[in-house]
Amino acid sequence: MKISVYVPKELEDQLREQAEEQSMTPSLFVQTLVRERFERQPRRFSPSFAALAGSWEDERSAEEICLDLEESRQDAQRSVLR
Repeated sequence: MKISVYVPKELEDQLREQAEEQSMTPSLFVQTLVRERFERQPRRFSPSFAALAGSWEDERSAEEICLDLEESRQDAQRSVLR
């Protein structure tokens, strides 16, 4: 996809300078900045998934549940060592 963006002259000069310092084209530099920005954003959940929050009923603490899960895991490729 191609998107055209207006960049004021003072930003264009900085953009070209920074891109050159990184041995990138201005286009690749902008792509990298946008990608990094999106990766920093927290994940957003769908309303139907978010509605599940708090719906799990269990008397155990989170630590007890995690311990139970860890103890029940088995590697399908290896037999259980005892």
